[in-house]
Amino acid sequence: MAGRKLQGFSIYVSLPTQVEATPQVHNVVNNFDYQGDLVSLRRLHGESNIDYKKRLWDVSVHPGGPLYEGVINGIARDLGLLRTPSLKIELKLDSSGSPIASNPRIEILANRVILYSDWRTTGTAVIDREIRTYQLSDTGYYLDDLAVAINASEYFSATLLGSTRPNTISSTLVRGNSNLSIRQEYVHSDKLLVLEHTNIIRESLIFFEKNIFDKEVSAEPTADGQYMVDYINGEVQSYLQPSGQSYCSYHAANFPMTVDTVQIQAFSFQDSDFQYELFHHNVLDSGDIENSLPNGEGSEIYHQLFKRTEVFWGE
Repeated sequence: MAGRKLQGFSIYVSLPTQVEATPQVHNVVNNFDYQGDLVSLRRLHGESNIDYKKRLWDVSVHPGGPLYEGVINGIARDLGLLRTPSLKIELKLDSSGSPIASNPRIEILANRVILYSDWRTTGTAVIDREIRTYQLSDTGYYLDDLAVAINASEYFSATLLGSTRPNTISSTLVRGNSNLSIRQEYVHSDKLLVLEHTNIIRESLIFFEKNIFDKEVSAEPTADGQYMVDYINGEVQSYLQPSGQSYCSYHAANFPMTVDTVQIQAFSFQDSDFQYELFHHNVLDSGDIENSLPNGEGSEIYHQLFKRTEVFWGE
């Protein structure tokens, strides 16, 4: 190596006097997680036991399913956005304490709320008013405006519940109606039958024991097969005593009605109310409304769907 000069180099590393780091949250598995495995509901990242318990409880209260409400329940729960009771609708009463509406019903639809003063299962109905809730310019777009519009009815009143914000958008209301459909209720062996529900919808009460309940009368029954119904209190008085081995079915108006809101909105393109909001309309000579070309919102929705769907034209 004679005649050669060795070359060398050194690297100087300056270490910081303080090291900063962001702690990462890791879930600690416990009994809540084991319960979640049983119902296929995993804990969200960093979710506390208290919040996780609420979602586990929600599985049985608001079950998931393939239909509208089940889909809403499942998506909302998986995202940690649970349903919140937000609007309470009650019946207005007359001086005797009875509901003013003879057959009340509320329907929460995709774009409006319908108030019925006299709804029948036969398809005939008297609509008190319809309150549109979809467009910003509509009367009931916000929940506080919707409550004001309902309170203007002769038959119904509405109040916001808990900490519900007045400017909550009404389209977040979970769709449904105020009626209960009782498919099969046991009929006791008693001439005075007290049904499980009140505010029975007229023309909906059906008895399977026809020889006992053959003809409805408006006064106390005095002959075989006659019976009288107190629709408000859900009481049935019959002339003959039922066998105690039969059933009845009916619809009942379920008030007060509590309506939930949820920060998930799902619409079906088969829903005529939703379709109404996506198209311009032509009024036919018959007075019926026919959808024409998509409006601005409809065009945007269809455009986004085509972008996310594999569509092939031709063969």
